[in-house]
Amino acid sequence: MARRNDDLGDLLDRIGRRSSGLSIDDVGAVIGDALKNQRQQILGHVRRMIQLASMNNSAKPDDTRARNLHARLTRVESAIRFLQKDRSR
Repeated sequence: MARRNDDLGDLLDRIGRRSSGLSIDDVGAVIGDALKNQRQQILGHVRRMIQLASMNNSAKPDDTRARNLHARLTRVESAIRFLQKDRSR
C-alpha cells in the first residue's frame, strides 16, 4: 500500500515538473494571496458581528421605551373612544 502511494507521489512530481513552470515561490505567492483574502473575509465578518451586537445592545432600551410608548398610546386611544361614546349619549 505504501509503495502505491510513493509511486503516485513520484508520478505527480514528474507530471508537475513537465507540465507547469511553477516554482515554490509562485505557489507561495498564490497561497499567500488566498490566505490574505480569507483573512480579510474573516475580519469583515467579525466586524459585522460586532456591529450587530452593539446595535442589539443599544436597541434594547429603545425597544422597552417603544413598548411603553405603545402601551400608553393604546390607553390614550381607549380613553378617547370611551369619551366619544360618552359624548354621543
